[in-house]
Amino acid sequence: MDIFFKKIQRQLFIFIISTVLIAVSRHFSPSTWLDDEPNYLSWLPLSVIISVLLLWGRTAAIPLTIATVAVYLWLFPAESPWLTLLFIGCVLAPVIAVCGALRRWAGRRWRYDIMGRNGTILICALGFAAPCLIKALMYLTGMFVSFPDELSPYFGMASYLFNVIDVQSLVISSLVFSPPVYYALRILLSPAFRRAMWLVRIKPYFSPASRTKTVVWLSALFFLMWMFCSPVSSELFSAYMLPLLFFIFTVGIRSPGATFIAILWAISAFALIQCNKNFVHSINYGPVLAFTLSIFIAFTVCLYYMIRIYNRGARLQRVWHNHALTDPMTWLPNLRALDAHMKTHPGGILCCIRLNNLEFLGRHYGFLMRAHCKSLLDQTLSVHLRPNERVFQFIGCEVLLYLHEGNHEKRLRQMVSILNARRVPWKEQQLTIEHMAAWGRIMPGPGELNRLLGQLSYLAEQTNALEPVIGLDTQPESVMSVTSGQVELFQKIKQALDNGQLLLVGQPIVGRSGERYDEILSRLMVDGRIMMPDTFLPIITQCDLSVYFDMLVMAKLLNYLSSPVARGEKRRFSVNLMPVTLMQNGAAQRIVRLFAESQVDASRIVIEVTEEQAFSTAEHTARNIQLLRQAGFMIAIDDFGTGYSNYERLKRLDADIIKIDGCFIRNITSSTEDVIIVQSICALAKYRGLDVVAEFVETAAQRELLFNLGVDYLQGYLVGKPELLA
Repeated sequence: MDIFFKKIQRQLFIFIISTVLIAVSRHFSPSTWLDDEPNYLSWLPLSVIISVLLLWGRTAAIPLTIATVAVYLWLFPAESPWLTLLFIGCVLAPVIAVCGALRRWAGRRWRYDIMGRNGTILICALGFAAPCLIKALMYLTGMFVSFPDELSPYFGMASYLFNVIDVQSLVISSLVFSPPVYYALRILLSPAFRRAMWLVRIKPYFSPASRTKTVVWLSALFFLMWMFCSPVSSELFSAYMLPLLFFIFTVGIRSPGATFIAILWAISAFALIQCNKNFVHSINYGPVLAFTLSIFIAFTVCLYYMIRIYNRGARLQRVWHNHALTDPMTWLPNLRALDAHMKTHPGGILCCIRLNNLEFLGRHYGFLMRAHCKSLLDQTLSVHLRPNERVFQFIGCEVLLYLHEGNHEKRLRQMVSILNARRVPWKEQQLTIEHMAAWGRIMPGPGELNRLLGQLSYLAEQTNALEPVIGLDTQPESVMSVTSGQVELFQKIKQALDNGQLLLVGQPIVGRSGERYDEILSRLMVDGRIMMPDTFLPIITQCDLSVYFDMLVMAKLLNYLSSPVARGEKRRFSVNLMPVTLMQNGAAQRIVRLFAESQVDASRIVIEVTEEQAFSTAEHTARNIQLLRQAGFMIAIDDFGTGYSNYERLKRLDADIIKIDGCFIRNITSSTEDVIIVQSICALAKYRGLDVVAEFVETAAQRELLFNLGVDYLQGYLVGKPELLA
């Protein structure tokens, strides 16, 4: 009984909706006078009939028929009920028959995706076949049945032009106005569809990135519509200017979106048809009007096909995008997917799980075994993951795991224990895979993800069976007994950098006339003792902390230069940049921005780069050096003569200073070859206008000889030892 009453309730609801909409739509249907007879330009009740059938299917056939009969018996009480029923039968029978044929042809889902894959068949069947069948049936009926004078023109008793526009009115009603009426009903009746329509179809085009284009497009549309529909007669905005409006809608498929465009086109077409006399200026009004309606029909078909093509392209783009986010071997989301996941779910914990002996087993069993092990790992962990926690593909024998913060270390240990306790089946064998893991917090900022991945990969390699899980943020004391000395050293270095325990010292570089500037050298305060660069710089380079370290040095130096003491001294300093830093896109802009914010003159700084960087053809490295030089920084080539340099490259060197490596200086007082090398470098440097600095000067004899050979500046313990900056 409950099911029966629900069906009755649903039928009654469809009847009420259909009755109201048919009555209202007939009242607002655009019409005109041809041959002294009223003629509809678009008979909107047909749009309502088609939309109701698309929305509820065959369930709506009976209540829709009753509603149509009730409305027209109420509208034409003086006419014979049999003639009214005959008229309604001529309208409803072809539409219901076409819908039945569509269901048989396309299956039960013929009503779905009306602007997508079913669009072509719906355009042909409901947009053209149904209206033509309606008029054919009406003309056939008019041959055998006599209708009153006010109805007879619609049954073929009229001029050829009247009949043409009559058919066009039905085609326009079904083709142009059925989709927006269908969408309007769904928006009114379904909160879920209303929300999806707003979030997916409309809201994205009013986002900050697209708002300007959408507003400009809508403004152009409103202007044209106002000009066409304005009661002020204008020869400029006549029917021949309609292609301009069509162009606006063609462009709009991409700006406001496909579905939104279909609705706006229906609204615009209704306004144009309603106000047709404001832009159709011709003595032969009827033929021009028929031609204009034909243009509307043709453009609507083209617009729907363009919408379908655009939707198909957008769908393919989403598919390609999803494939671009997936590793083709393991079918796990890749690093690009991880980056997108972190943007939608900021914060969290990133874990690197290393399959310790997978590389060895992979050499024996093949590459597919590696992919199989990673896929099986994902299946094993999937039941232990919370919403929005995922496994991601990583390089080599590692995978990444994104976890929410909170009890994460305990959960990770449990997961690693589960993985280590299982056996991996492969070709009738049960393999044992050792799993180790390292975790760390995801910090915001450009380049932070790549830095964290390198650190976690390094830590995961250093774990062992006694302690298979280690945290990047764990205090060194808690992991001292189970990690190697290198891991402990790395954690101490990272903690010192994070806590601001970086110290800067300056070693003087003195010229022959006493002028000087200082090279900035770094020290770290670790456990109350000073750590030298030869200890921490290799770790920083290996763990991808180079950019982070260089920016800390710059920030520390700028803090000193901004102090009143340093501003009064006007001292100059040189700073070494690691190779990785200059390889980063935008590194130079970051440095220039730091100096601009601190209001420190860039000419006070000499940037020291290696020979490899100075002669590099890499795009980012060369670009960064060029930008730094343009910003006012001087460029010095460190350790000149030991690597890439030769006389040909020295001829085209774009720098200000070259620093001769200490290997040519230590024995210069006893080596004729070193004297000749230094003398030749100085001679060519002078010709190029470059200053020359000699490193590792430790004796007075070296100083005197170097100045005589043409060296401009000396650096070494003879001229001054490194001193802590105040």
